[in-house]
Amino acid sequence: MGSYAANNITTWFSGHDMTGQLNSTALALSYDALDATVYQPATVTNPSRVRVAGHEDAKLDEAGFWEAGDGLIDPTAFAALGGGSQVVSASNDGAESSVAYLFRARQFNYEIFGQVGELIPFRLTCQSARGTGLASVSAVRGRVLKTRADVSGTGATGTAYQLGAVSAGQYLYAALHVFSAGTTITAVLESDSDNTFASATTQATFSAITAVGGTWATRVAGPITDTWYRLRITACTGTFSIACTAGIR
Repeated sequence: MGSYAANNITTWFSGHDMTGQLNSTALALSYDALDATVYQPATVTNPSRVRVAGHEDAKLDEAGFWEAGDGLIDPTAFAALGGGSQVVSASNDGAESSVAYLFRARQFNYEIFGQVGELIPFRLTCQSARGTGLASVSAVRGRVLKTRADVSGTGATGTAYQLGAVSAGQYLYAALHVFSAGTTITAVLESDSDNTFASATTQATFSAITAVGGTWATRVAGPITDTWYRLRITACTGTFSIACTAGIR
């Protein structure tokens, strides 16, 4: 595959689509490098350091142009500052089947204002602050199953993707973003052995969502032999603008 231009990098921050307000996005995934070096015998003429991976971390830096209207970046970023966990999905373009990184993070930094005569900038930083469920993973690499779009009825929506089987010791993760809400929506993440979904199995459930925000599904332990996954709306009253990402780790 070829290279990608950074023209459409997409960030869904809980119930806010930041994409059109950003001109810089950087997602850093890392482990603490713990030094486990010990003394070596005299016969070792060129000793080297030994390191092991410690705690895992995900850090997202976002920057763009400040807007203060209702539902725009300023009220969203200020409300999240120092607050609870936010469901975040980041993708190179937000298109269905594209790679996405999904995680839960807390926002710890928000910077605004700048030089005279320039557009007012903003910058915010959020970091993973808790593992996904009981696991210590900070981020999951998956795919966009449903790009941001309106739904007002039931049935399969988005694009099914062959994420692969979930091995023993792995988990299935999913995130649902609601950008505008009708009355109530419920949805499930289904799996099957092929893309016909003739014998679909419900793996994760998003229950009774009534407001804008992000929902992190309860992770599902492997093994799961099915390899295809899709989002299906099971009930919907009113019109909702939603997006969904899912992955295995």
